[in-house]
Amino acid sequence: MARKRKNSNEAVKRFGEFMKENKTAIAAFLVIALTLTGVFLWFNDFFRSSDYFSVDKIEVVKPGREGAYRLQKEYFRLEFPVNIFTIDPAVLAAKIKQKHPEYQIVVITKFLPDRIIATIKDREAVARIKVARVLPVDFDGVVVSETANLDSLPLITGLESQLADPKPGTKVKSKRLNTAMGILKQMYSTGEFRDSQIGVLNMTYPEKASVSVDGITVILGSGDIQGKLDVLASILGDPALDKAKVDSIDLRFTDPVMTFKPEKK
Repeated sequence: MARKRKNSNEAVKRFGEFMKENKTAIAAFLVIALTLTGVFLWFNDFFRSSDYFSVDKIEVVKPGREGAYRLQKEYFRLEFPVNIFTIDPAVLAAKIKQKHPEYQIVVITKFLPDRIIATIKDREAVARIKVARVLPVDFDGVVVSETANLDSLPLITGLESQLADPKPGTKVKSKRLNTAMGILKQMYSTGEFRDSQIGVLNMTYPEKASVSVDGITVILGSGDIQGKLDVLASILGDPALDKAKVDSIDLRFTDPVMTFKPEKK
């Protein structure tokens, strides 16, 4: 015990001698540290409160049809000015998407002192749905506001009657539509169908779901869609098959059932 007390006293003594010998340097260090802290706090307050870094509108940039960027004339105006240093890009992007659900991707970029750009990717139509009228939708089932000619897109029919007339930006809640989109995704991801003309996808009776592929009615039914598409690809890829004569292919059974168009007399 006495030995520990002696060691403690010696440590205190050495610390006191160090402070005494280096008091000028320690004082200078404390002054510099306090000065730097004060400068940091001042700059922090300046950057966060100065109107020089205040932003009240967001510039919107969209990729054009050919990949070139074009600056939108309209801006996304904020409810009240925000400081460029305090704004959270993720929160701002979510706010813009909430107000504009037709935007699929929003990327926020800050440019000092007071400029924020939102790079936007609009939702892209991949199919049409037939409800009260024909509307384009993306893979998420959101109605998009496309104005281009979309007649070449697959047409999904047989959806629930309560869908009525959803507005652009509205997500269509439908199990049948989800199933139909799942089928389309698998078809688009299968190389053999990338150049095929996909027509009407009939979901009136999901257990008898059918899709028109290059003018041939293909009955998929439900379950193991990818397996059935693989069988379909094998059938249509047979060089001995004259696809122009095929009327329908039923894939609901172990052995596909094929019917042919009546021969013209």
